[in-house]
Order: sequence, then structure tokens, then C-alpha cells
Amino acid sequence: MRAAAAQNPGSAELRLRLATLLNHQNAFDDTIDLLTGHAPETLGFHELKLLAAAHMALRGGEHWQCAAAAARQAVVRAENDGDRATAHADWAGALFRLDQPAAAVAHLKNALVLDPHNKDACKRLAHHLLRRDDPAAVIAFTDRLAAAGVHHARLLTSRVLAFARLGRIDAARETIGLHSFGHQQALPAPVGWASIDAFNAALVEELRQHPGLRYGRYGTASRDTWRIDVLATGAAPIARQLLDAIIAAVGRHLANLPDHAHPWLAARPAAGMMRSWCVITEGDGFEEWHVHPYGWMSGVYYAEVPETVMTGSDAGGCLAFGLPEDMVGQAAAAAFGEQLVRPAPGLLMLFPSHTYHRTYKHGGSARRVCVAFDIWPE
Repeated sequence: MRAAAAQNPGSAELRLRLATLLNHQNAFDDTIDLLTGHAPETLGFHELKLLAAAHMALRGGEHWQCAAAAARQAVVRAENDGDRATAHADWAGALFRLDQPAAAVAHLKNALVLDPHNKDACKRLAHHLLRRDDPAAVIAFTDRLAAAGVHHARLLTSRVLAFARLGRIDAARETIGLHSFGHQQALPAPVGWASIDAFNAALVEELRQHPGLRYGRYGTASRDTWRIDVLATGAAPIARQLLDAIIAAVGRHLANLPDHAHPWLAARPAAGMMRSWCVITEGDGFEEWHVHPYGWMSGVYYAEVPETVMTGSDAGGCLAFGLPEDMVGQAAAAAFGEQLVRPAPGLLMLFPSHTYHRTYKHGGSARRVCVAFDIWPE
């Protein structure tokens, strides 16, 4: 892509593709060099969005000023209300970094007027109100969005956090719905494999050789981990077998979901797209508290688990569902509690994407290998 862009410097399409790849590779300085070499008025909306994201990934007021400027120009270059809302939400993100909350909130409100379904605007407004210790305002504005037919993971997550901050722990649990919608099963060996152990061994070897394997990535919850960010490629036929088996299991789970009123069920898409990735952790690797904001249903499949995790009695190496103390406070997090899932090879776990979860370090030198995925609404 670098060579193609160099040979065709006037091609906005090649420039956009290269900038996308550079940001994906955490090469944010290179993105900035590429895009600031052109007059701002020649950059399209998507290039300006990538430029703003690159500056936001780098620390310091100068970068955040540049991010705000790129987002401001993106508002001008946007060709529809959805893109304009996205640019306003990005502008607000930069303004929060620059300690201009009033201006940031104005942009978030503009974004939600232009596109009530904008997930980033919802999240940033909710987090701002929670930082101001106003969870009731979060419930009020998400009530208005829900009444307008808006249902997505970030809205539901915002309500969970607000309910917990208000001490309404039962409402927080009910909004997550893990007790009703979570699912665990041992996945059988795909067709053609003598056992799940043989399949997992081949899968792990394929994942270790995957061309997309790299250490860490900006913008994820992974810490001290190896990752494959785009799993379903032609270089991973065994992983594709796994994903086919997961899709079949998801279909069976969907057919058995309870039929009652719940905001997560109201958000159920008519069609979905699977996005998958792989996380490989050694002793010190773990996942911070997070949700999957663009998914509807999420899940994880365990291909290799250290013996000490499978037979352990503590939380080491386990998947945990709960609430982050820094968002709801220690008392609310303790009242909500934490549900542990002990991994084992062949275990498949499904849960709503707005469910907060993390993993614990497992120690030692053995690997913990899992494939995670989201079902994104189409």
C-alpha cells in the first residue's frame, strides 16, 4: 500500500486505505505524516476521521488540538447526518481531553439530534454525567433514546452503570440479563476430527503461525497479550471450521432464548455479521474490564488452558463478569458481585455484548488461548 500510494499520490482511495492500515498497526505518526502532507480541504470525511483518531491516540495538548481541528473539518466534509454526528462525537472526545466539557457536551447533543443511534455520543455523554455524579441524568436521556427506538450495547451499558451508581443493583442485573441470556456448553469436535482435543491442538498450532499474530494493540482491553485481530482469513482454515461450529451453536442458542420483554431482546437484529479475533496470554497477560460496544451477542471459545487454571481454586486465568469499581464505586461493585467462569478446552461461552467482563492473570509460562467474537447487527 505504501508503494501504491507513492506511485499514485493523487489517489484519495489509496491514501484512505493506507491510513486505515497504518492506524490498525498503531503507526499513528505515519498516518499523520501521510495525511497532513495534503491540504485539509482535499481530505475526505473518512481521511479526516482517521487523522483525528491518530492524534487522539497520541498524548499531549497539541495532538488533541489537531484532533479537534480534524473533527471540525470532518463536520464540514460530511455528506449525511450520520457522518456529521460521528464527527461531532469525535470533536467532543478531543474537547474533553482539552478540558472543555461544556463545549464537548454541546457537540454530543448535536450528534444525538443528527443521529440518535450514534453509539460514541451516547457513551461519552453517559460517562461525562457519571463523572459529574449524575446517574439520574443518564437514565433520563437513555430513556428518551429508548422511547425513540434506540437499542444498542453502549446505551444498555450506560444504564447498567447508572443503575449501579444509584444503588439499584437488581435493576443493573436485570438490564444485563446474564442469568437469562448467558450460555455455556462444551463444543463437540467439528466434522472430520476424531476428538475435540485433536481439533484444539491443530487449531492452536494454526493460530501460532497466523500471519496476523502480534503483541498488543492500542485501543483494546488486552494487556501483555498476543492477538490476532482479524481471524477469519484464508490462512486459517481450521479457525474457519471453528467459526462455522460457533455460528451453528449461536443459532441453536437464539432459538432457545426466552420470549419476554427485555431491552436486549428488543435490540435483536434481523441479521448479523460475526467479527472474530484471538487472544493468547502467558502468565502476566489479562483483559481489563470492558464491554463489546458494537456487538449484540459476544462469546469466547477456549482452545488451550493451563492445567493450573482448570484445576485451580482461585480466580487465576478465569473469566469474570461484574462491574468496574472505577465506574460505579467499590460498594456498588461489591454489591453487584462477580461471577467467575473457569475455562477449559472446548468450552464455549455466549453472553450479551453489553456485559462487563475481564480476565485474571494466571501466572506461569503456559499459554491460555481463546477465540473471541461478536455478532454485529447488520
